[in-house]
Amino acid sequence: MINTEKYKIATKFLQKLNQNKIIPGLERIRKLMNLLGNPQDELKIIAVGGTNAKGSTCYSLSKTLMQTGENIGCFTSPHLHSVRERIKINNQNINSNKFSEYILKIKELANNNNIRITYFEMLTALAYLYFKEEKVDYAIMEIGLGGEWDAVNVGNAQIAILTTLGLDHTEYLGHNLEDIAKTKAKIVRKDSIVITGWDEKYHKYIPQSSKLIKGNSIEEWITNCVKCLNLSIVTQMCNVPGRLERYTNFTLDTAHNVQAIKHILENENNYQKIILGMLQDKDIENFICELPNNSVILGCDLKAERSTSSENIANSCRKANLSCEKFESVKKAIKSIKNENTLITGSFYTVSEARTYFKLEGYSEL
Repeated sequence: MINTEKYKIATKFLQKLNQNKIIPGLERIRKLMNLLGNPQDELKIIAVGGTNAKGSTCYSLSKTLMQTGENIGCFTSPHLHSVRERIKINNQNINSNKFSEYILKIKELANNNNIRITYFEMLTALAYLYFKEEKVDYAIMEIGLGGEWDAVNVGNAQIAILTTLGLDHTEYLGHNLEDIAKTKAKIVRKDSIVITGWDEKYHKYIPQSSKLIKGNSIEEWITNCVKCLNLSIVTQMCNVPGRLERYTNFTLDTAHNVQAIKHILENENNYQKIILGMLQDKDIENFICELPNNSVILGCDLKAERSTSSENIANSCRKANLSCEKFESVKKAIKSIKNENTLITGSFYTVSEARTYFKLEGYSEL
């Protein structure tokens, strides 16, 4: 039975921490993990950093490692519907009661020791503690933002996967690929094995490690990871909700930066309509410049604090000589579609609203 009252208290507290608030630094999380007995030090950690394809890599790596019959922990961010999606063992969300129990335990510990942790730090601590308590054999940990100052980096990666390198979160990470590479690569330890999709000219920014392996795709990164772990299993790719997800004449993808939308449009670029909602801290103008000239853009207001307005999207479309219509919500934009081939993209929030409207699997998770 779910203790709904306890769960409401836990999620309400979590929401007050404000998931959009980013305070770089490891001081708070280190203090907290010390008080918890440093559970991260007892885990075999596979850290997944980079700019794009982190979530898809984590999901497919988890599916691949599950063939061993062992317990595979997987921590990803952000989530589409339920915050519990972020913390899984063998592809099952942490259950509501354990989630509440750990949140309230960590809350009390932080309050008693005057540690003002952030939303992401709370969830990172919860993941490490839960994975240790459940005795997972591998903990796949997605880096939320950057690397060096990301809360996940309080743990030591046995294997560090650096996926792609692109411009994103420039206000925190730097305005050029060199600076971004330097901070993202700081998840690497001297005894880490590094698997990366970065161009070789950026390898010099990766700290000294025990081994560095180059790969060009999610499948190659996972295959190399399996080899490094000396496991006799095959790489298994999986479909991830909100990543090139198909529903009737719609394609849903959470792409929110230039590198990601380029990748999507390399797969297919004959979308007649593109439903677009974005956050204001993204590179909106350059993102829109990548969209096909013959598509009609449906700019949407999102139910998110950091959402840019449909008016701003329309202005950027005008500059790029793209046709644009404005909508108050993703739902209204979807309702305007008849049978046109349509891409829904720009943010996790955009895709979440669409998946909720379509009632796709997981949309009603608490």
